[in-house]
Amino acid sequence: MLAVRLYGPRRLRVERVSVPEPPGGWVLVRTVAVGVCGTDKSMYTGGYRLRKTPLIPGHEAVGVVVSAPPEYRGLVGRLVVPEINLVEPGDLWREPCRSMYTHCPGRRVLGIDYDGAMAEYFAVPGHVLHPVSGLEPLKAVFVEPLAAVLRAFTLYPPRPGAYAAVIGSGNLALLAAQVMERVYRLRVTVFARRGSPKARVLESMGLRVRWVDELAEAVASETPWGMGYEVVFEATGSSEGLKLAVEAAAPMATVHVKSTHGGGGWLDTTRAVVKELRIVGSRCGTWREFEAAIELLRGRVVEPVVTHRVSGLENALEAFEKALERGSFKVVLETGYEPSSMPGVP
Repeated sequence: MLAVRLYGPRRLRVERVSVPEPPGGWVLVRTVAVGVCGTDKSMYTGGYRLRKTPLIPGHEAVGVVVSAPPEYRGLVGRLVVPEINLVEPGDLWREPCRSMYTHCPGRRVLGIDYDGAMAEYFAVPGHVLHPVSGLEPLKAVFVEPLAAVLRAFTLYPPRPGAYAAVIGSGNLALLAAQVMERVYRLRVTVFARRGSPKARVLESMGLRVRWVDELAEAVASETPWGMGYEVVFEATGSSEGLKLAVEAAAPMATVHVKSTHGGGGWLDTTRAVVKELRIVGSRCGTWREFEAAIELLRGRVVEPVVTHRVSGLENALEAFEKALERGSFKVVLETGYEPSSMPGVP
C-alpha cells in the first residue's frame, strides 16, 4: 500500500509498505480522508520530537472498515472515525485502564507513537471506532479535534453566561469558540494576531474577534469590573499562548490549555497564584466526547472550515506545506477512495 512516512523534520516520503495485519480484536480500515492537525505540523517542522521513526502520521481520520473479527463484523463496509488512544481489548478490564482508558499505561496513540491514517489502510482495535453515518467525510475528519475541545468542558463545565476568551485563531480555536457560544451559551471573544487572514472567516461565522495586542484594553472594557474572563481557552499552538491566557483570566478563572507544539512555555506563576487560577490541561476525547462531537457536526451546531483539499497520498508534502500557511484552518488529505465502492484489500 501507499503510505506517508516522516523520518524527521521536513523529511517526508511517500513509500510502498505492507498492508497492516490486525491482531486479535483489531480491524482494518481503508482510509478515505485525514486532516492535518497542529501536532502533525509540529512533528513535520521538528518542534514535536518523533516518538517513532519512521512514522505514518495522521489521526483526524475517516475510513471504511474492510475486515474485522466476528465481534465487529457489523462494522464492515461502514464509514467510521477512530479514537486515537489504542488500548488492547484485554486491558480495558484492568485498572487503571478501566477507569481512565485514555491514560492506560499500555496504550498506543494513533499517528503519534503508532502508525496512523496517512496511508491507504490503518489498523485499530474495534472498540475505538465510531460509525458516522449521515456525515460527509470532509466533516467527519473534524470529529477527533471537536471531541478534544469537548473534553476540556467535560472536565470543568463552564457557567452559562460567563465571559470567555479564546486565544488563537486556528482550527481548534474556531471549534472551541462555537462550542462555547452555541452549546454552553458563553459570551465569547476570540483573540487573533493583528492582520490574521482567519479573522474574517471567524467574523463571518458570527464570532466576535479582537486583536491580541488589544487584550489589556478588552479586559478593561468588556469584562465584569474589568477583571478578566472567567473562562479562557488557549489554542495558539505556540509557547506564548499560556502567558496570554493568564493575562486574560479573571481571578479564580479556569484556563484551558490545548497547545501541543512540542516545546516549553513561559508562565507568570506569581500572577497565576495571586489570581488563584485553575489551569487545566486536556487532550483527546473519550468515547463520550466522540459521540457528542458526531451529533454536533451532524446537527450543524458546529460548522467546521476546510481551506484546502489535497487529493492523493502522493501529494502529502503539498498538504503539509499548505497547512503551514497563515490562512489555513484545515487541510484535508483525501486518498481518492470512495466510501460507496466495494471495500477490499488488494
